Amino acid sequence: MGSRLLALWYKMTLKKKLYLIIISVGFIMGVSIFINLKVAYIFINGARVIMDDNLACYKFQESLETERELFANLLANHTAENETFYQAACRETKAHLNELPYEYGQIGEERYGVTWNIKNGYETYEKQRDKVVSMGPKQKNYIKEQYKAYNMQKYLDIYATRLTKIVLMDGNDYYEVQISALQRMPYLLVAISVMAFLVLVVLLRFITGSVVTTLEQLATVSGKIEKNDFSSPDVHWGGTDEIGRLVSAFNKMKHATKDYVIATEEKRQMEETLYRHELERAELEKRFSMAQLQLIKSQLNPHFLFNTLNMMTRMAQMEEAPVTEEMLVAIGNLLRYSLRTSSAFEPLEQELKVVKDYMYIHQMRFGDRFRWEISCDRALYQEEVPVFMLQPLVENAVIHGISEKENGGSIHIKIKKNGDILWISVEDTGNGMSREKLASIRHAMETKGTGLGIGLGNIYRRISAYYEYGKVSIDSIEHKGTVVEIEFGRKKG
Repeated sequence: MGSRLLALWYKMTLKKKLYLIIISVGFIMGVSIFINLKVAYIFINGARVIMDDNLACYKFQESLETERELFANLLANHTAENETFYQAACRETKAHLNELPYEYGQIGEERYGVTWNIKNGYETYEKQRDKVVSMGPKQKNYIKEQYKAYNMQKYLDIYATRLTKIVLMDGNDYYEVQISALQRMPYLLVAISVMAFLVLVVLLRFITGSVVTTLEQLATVSGKIEKNDFSSPDVHWGGTDEIGRLVSAFNKMKHATKDYVIATEEKRQMEETLYRHELERAELEKRFSMAQLQLIKSQLNPHFLFNTLNMMTRMAQMEEAPVTEEMLVAIGNLLRYSLRTSSAFEPLEQELKVVKDYMYIHQMRFGDRFRWEISCDRALYQEEVPVFMLQPLVENAVIHGISEKENGGSIHIKIKKNGDILWISVEDTGNGMSREKLASIRHAMETKGTGLGIGLGNIYRRISAYYEYGKVSIDSIEHKGTVVEIEFGRKKG
C-alpha cells in the first residue's frame, strides 16, 4: 500500500502536490479550530448571557436611583436646569427598562413575573410622577400625591433589587453546574490541539519527506559547487514531475558550470595579460604627452618671431631704445622659460609672467587693436599648474581670433579656486568659430583629445593624466569670440 501511494506521489505534478499539502494542512487546522471554538463558545456564550443580564439589571437600578434623586431635587427647587436633568434621567430609566430581558422562554417564570411587575409598576409610577411635577406646592392634596409617588419609587426599588438578586442566583446556579466542565476545558483544548498537530506532522512527513530529502541533496551539492568542488554524484529523483525536471536541469548545470569555471579561469589570465598591456600603453601615452610638451617648448612660431623682429627694427629706428629694450626683455624671457624649464609643473605666478610677456609683445605689435586683462588673486600665485598651460591658449586666441578681426579685440584671463578645484578661463572677443568647427573640437575632446591640435590637445591630455578630476571645455560664437575653461583638482597618487 505504501509503495503504491509513493508511486502515485511521484507521478503527481508539483502543483498537485502543493494543493494536496495545502488542503491537508487546511483541513486539519480547520477541524482543530472548529472544535476548539465550539467548545469555547458553549461556555463563553452562557457566561455572556448572564453578564448581559446582570449589566441590564444594574443599569436599570442605577438609573432608577438617579431619577429618584433628581425628582426630589426638582420638587425642592423647581428650576429649568433641574428639570432638564430630571427629564434626561427619566428617558434613561425608560430606555434601560426596555432593555430588560422579557421573554418567558428564556428567563423563566420567576424572573418573568418580577419583570412584569416592574414594567407595569413603572407605568403607574410614571403617571403619578408627572402628576406631582405638574402640581404646585400650594395645591390641594400636593403632599399626599407626593408621598404616593415616593411609595411607588420604593416599590420599584424593591422589585429591581429582587430582580438583580434572581439574576445573580441564576448565574451562580449556571456556574456551579458548569464549573467541573470549565476546569476540564483547558485540558480538552490542549488535547485536541496536540492530536491535530500529531496528525499534521505524520501527514506532512509522508507527503514531503521525499521532497525534503531531494532538496537537502541539492543544497549539499550546491554548497560544494560554490567551493568549486564538482566531485559530488548527480542528484536522483524517481519521478518526471517538475522536481524531476529541476533535478535533471541542475545536474546539467553542474557539468556546464564546471566547464564554465575552467573557461573563466583561462579568460581571467588573458585579461590580466591585457591589463598589463593597457598599463604599458597608458605609460607610453604619458611619455608621448611629455614629448609633445617638449616640442611645444622647443618651438615658437617662426612667423611670430619674424614679425616681432621686423617690428623691433622699425621701432628702434624711430626711438632710442626704451620700448625696444622692453620687447627684447619680454622675448628673452619667453625663450629662456621655453628652453630652461624641464619640470612638468610650475607655480601659477611663473605661468602668468610668461603670458604677460607674450601679450605685451602682441600689444606692441597690434597697438590699440589688442587689449588684455588678468583677474587672479595673489593668494593663488603659488598654486602649481602644468607648465605651458596658458601660453598656447593665449596664442590660439591671438592668431585664430583677434588677428583676423579688423578692429582687433581683447583677452581676459580669469582664475579662481573653489575648495580643491582650480578654475581657469581664457576668453577672447576675436573672430570665434563656426558651429561645425566647435562641434568637431568638442567631439575630439570626447575621444580623448585626438584631433585637437598640438596646443589644446596636449593641455587636454595632461589635465586628464595628471589629476583625479580634470575638465577642459570650449564655447564659441562666430564673429563674437571664444572661451576656453579648465578645471582640475588634486593630483593623482
